[in-house]
Amino acid sequence: MTAAPPAPPPPVKKGNTLYYLHSTIGLLLIFGFGHLPPFGTVTPVGMQVLGIFAGMIYLWSFVSVLWPSLLGIIALGLSDYAPMRKVILSAFGDVVPVLVFFAMVLFGAIQHHKVTNYISRWFLTRRMINGRPLIFSFVFLFTTYVLAALSANILPALLFMWAILYGVLGDVGYKKGDTYTTVMVIGTMFAAISGQAAKPFTGSALMMVGAYEKAAKQGLDYLPYMGFGAVMAVASIILFTLLIKFVFRPDMSKIADISIERFQQDKLPPMDLRQKILFASLFGYLTLILLPSILPKSIGFIALLNKMGPWGVVIAFVAALCFIKVEDGQPVINFKDIAGRYIVWDVYFLVCMAMVISDALTSPATGIGPFLTESLSPVLGGQSPFVFILIIVVASVIITQFANNAVMGVLLMPIVSAFSLQNNVNPAATATVMAFALHVAILTPAASPYAAVLYGNKEWVDPKDIFRYGLIIIVMSIALYLVFGYPVSQLFF
Repeated sequence: MTAAPPAPPPPVKKGNTLYYLHSTIGLLLIFGFGHLPPFGTVTPVGMQVLGIFAGMIYLWSFVSVLWPSLLGIIALGLSDYAPMRKVILSAFGDVVPVLVFFAMVLFGAIQHHKVTNYISRWFLTRRMINGRPLIFSFVFLFTTYVLAALSANILPALLFMWAILYGVLGDVGYKKGDTYTTVMVIGTMFAAISGQAAKPFTGSALMMVGAYEKAAKQGLDYLPYMGFGAVMAVASIILFTLLIKFVFRPDMSKIADISIERFQQDKLPPMDLRQKILFASLFGYLTLILLPSILPKSIGFIALLNKMGPWGVVIAFVAALCFIKVEDGQPVINFKDIAGRYIVWDVYFLVCMAMVISDALTSPATGIGPFLTESLSPVLGGQSPFVFILIIVVASVIITQFANNAVMGVLLMPIVSAFSLQNNVNPAATATVMAFALHVAILTPAASPYAAVLYGNKEWVDPKDIFRYGLIIIVMSIALYLVFGYPVSQLFF
């Protein structure tokens, strides 16, 4: 009896074909670019580092985040830049990934136990929204910003606020295609991504701050950063609300009778002990990491906080909340459960890779820094402060529409730091303005994962409308950061 012929291989899906094609291109950049002859001041080691960085950007943009980040660490360890042991220690032993990890746990617990629901309910039950649809629009968008700023991952906050918005829109008779529906769905995403930039101790904002601190060889105080962010968020949402009234001009008659009773229908139970502890921990943590920016370092307690750093403080909070048990006999934070749900591993490993590649890009052994300085001097050197900021803001907002904002931040921070000093511009202020400008990532699905989610929300908004209104938001943001943002940054730094 003859053996049956082998089964034919399963057909390769088109998506898989593109996946492997993009993966191959990324791998060729990582392992092949370094064999090209050096140019300018870039050394052979620099060519290897540039190839790894270019491959990372390509793979992060077109393939995935997690495995390319891990591969990038391995590739850097196999290069002539540094031994594998040193590269791994630089990636996973840096305090920035540690801060990202434990901050995700703390803010994840706050999300998981629905403390953010009480915060959103408080904002949406202010009587000033009664019969004032424009005020309601502002309050709703500002609430979205606050929830995103207090979340480990802004996606749950965005989806939560969208769900509330859909209920309101449906109740009063709005549907897809109505101008008010479109601008509020897009505006909610814009407010959420603004909240992503608000706190410099998680996610993409932390990566940018970390890259700046490495390049500038000095820390960036959290208080002025967050103060600037809060002012710009309020200004952005006010300006967006004015656009609704004077530019978009939707029919708001259906929501003219909006009242807080709409949000009081489903009453929340009183906070339980766990929620109260987490609520207090949220503000306690924010207070402790901001105090060193306010009080003299000579004070004993402040000296202790400086010694611990924000990473030590967040670990202490998580440890305490894992120790304290409440009525059900369980700790306030079930570490295994919360970490399993709220640690975004893509972000964690992206941060690890970003930290080690930022060191490599700025290393004297690569020659990349002098090459970039020399190449960009005709554009960025010898400019007036306003022209310099103009270039930085416009370039940041445009670049982030087509590439990962965190990666671009890591690449640009050393450049901005160097040229800020040349142009007599405060480097901390410039870095902060650029970090927030890089978060105006809304125009294309490649701009950010949240922009991709917005484009996928076809039940409530058309892609053509996202592009149309997104362009207006981009122009608004550029104007705001140039006319208002940079002068304000001088007050904080």
